[in-house]
Amino acid sequence: MPPEDRPPLADAARYAQAGTVLIAPMIGLGGLGWWIDRKCGTGPWVMVAGLLLGMAGGFVNFLQLVLPKRRDDDPDPGARGGRR
Repeated sequence: MPPEDRPPLADAARYAQAGTVLIAPMIGLGGLGWWIDRKCGTGPWVMVAGLLLGMAGGFVNFLQLVLPKRRDDDPDPGARGGRR
């Protein structure tokens, strides 16, 4: 759907989930690491690794959410408001 035909709240809903996209992988992988640390007695190291992996994954998800998607079949990429 072209941007001018989209409902006005479509972008607002998309950006409202930005916090969840950033935090959810950290909570999930950090929690999994905490659980493994408790079961195996490895200290905080698996949890720290899970948090770091979750931060990287959340950041990638965030960038995919907020950056515009590039279409390879677009004959004129400058037509969307970019520089020519």
